[in-house]
Amino acid sequence: MPGGPRPAAEIPDLDDRDRPLDPRVITVWRFSTVTSMLLPTAVLTAVAVGFLGSPNGWLVPAVLVVLTAVLAAWYPGARYERWRWRLTDLAVELERGVIVRQAEALPYFRIQQIDVAQGPIDRLLGLASLQVTSASASGSVTLPGIAADEAPGIRRALLARASSAVQGHDAGVRDAV
Repeated sequence: MPGGPRPAAEIPDLDDRDRPLDPRVITVWRFSTVTSMLLPTAVLTAVAVGFLGSPNGWLVPAVLVVLTAVLAAWYPGARYERWRWRLTDLAVELERGVIVRQAEALPYFRIQQIDVAQGPIDRLLGLASLQVTSASASGSVTLPGIAADEAPGIRRALLARASSAVQGHDAGVRDAV
């Protein structure tokens, strides 16, 4: 239902199994990789042409373009393969990382706010990210690559779990979050 809440039957079952991101996030990450390399390529090209002269100066941008193409072709897919999330009884758990592996658990009772965010490429592809802000030193976690039509239901499920978790703690903990 556009613009309104989805019926309970359409909200994904949020048990504690590992969940991948939506595969369309690979396109978002590829676009991000290419656009993040534009400025460094332009600066290094200007420096190379200025110092190395015309014949050798164009070798630098050629290498950077090839490096960017290889990086954009490989890294987003590898990143997608290593990104998993799950909702357990006590926390949102995230596992990710191609080079440096990270495992995070954000207890529900620490969740303060959950925002749904969409950049222009996300909107074009029908994706959203959930920004989960917590009452911990680490601050917040982002859950990218969620289908835009599923994001509000996942947000509601997280908020319900957070509310239940806070109600289960003593008043001192409830006042802290």
